[in-house]
Amino acid sequence: MIDRIKSNKSISVRLCCVVLGFRRQTYYRRKQGHRPEELDQHIADLLHQIAKRFVAWGFWMVFHYLRKQGHPWNHKRVYRIWKAEGLNLRLPPKRPKIRRVYQDLLAPGRINEGWAMDFVSDWVVGPGQEKVRIINIMDEYSRKALWTEAYSNISAKTLVEVLDKVVECRGAPAYIRCDNGPEFISARLESWTEDHQIELKFIQPGKPSQNGLIERLNGTLRTECLNLEWFQSIPRLNEKIQEWSVVYNTIRPHSSIDYLTPDELEQINYKLYFKPVAA
Repeated sequence: MIDRIKSNKSISVRLCCVVLGFRRQTYYRRKQGHRPEELDQHIADLLHQIAKRFVAWGFWMVFHYLRKQGHPWNHKRVYRIWKAEGLNLRLPPKRPKIRRVYQDLLAPGRINEGWAMDFVSDWVVGPGQEKVRIINIMDEYSRKALWTEAYSNISAKTLVEVLDKVVECRGAPAYIRCDNGPEFISARLESWTEDHQIELKFIQPGKPSQNGLIERLNGTLRTECLNLEWFQSIPRLNEKIQEWSVVYNTIRPHSSIDYLTPDELEQINYKLYFKPVAA
């Protein structure tokens, strides 16, 4: 009926709807061949499909993607359905957090039974102000600094090479305590520890106090070496670090071990050595 009346161009759709008691939305939707609830459900399904595929996209990215696919719907209609479906409440994707179970942190009872390792970040004041990282490895029983060296970059491969050198001259420990840095959680280091039957003891994220011995060593290195001089190159930095480590292990008294040096403690307790390496 309304189409017959509308064929008279002198009569508007608005007037036709008023006379016949129709809503204009009903006229336009029936003309398009879709019931409104069916079209809304179709849009909602499309929105869910796109949001599931592109989890980091917001509304406007999705809306313009729909437009490029040839869908002509108004952004207000699409956003109404977007909110009704709860898609505006989606959280951006995040990397899963590493969860570690608390482990007993008592110091080992034998020399070389347990190591601790960590990195110290510093910088070289040279023409390029090159950033460096310093690897620290220590014996948790004797407090001896087993390896301290600066590199421009430390990869998991470099870390494994350093550990090989320490194991060669000292023997493999029962465990190594470390944080959750990318080098420490790498597949290369995991494979290396499995080959040497060494347990990796990870501290809980955000709890550096659970690796307190190596943190103390890091602080001592900064106070007694790194903060005393501006270093012009990595070789010069490593030269000073080696001088400091000799003093730290052989001359400097340690209050935590009755003011002995780490070397003196190991000489006194040589019978407590864990898996001594063959001479």
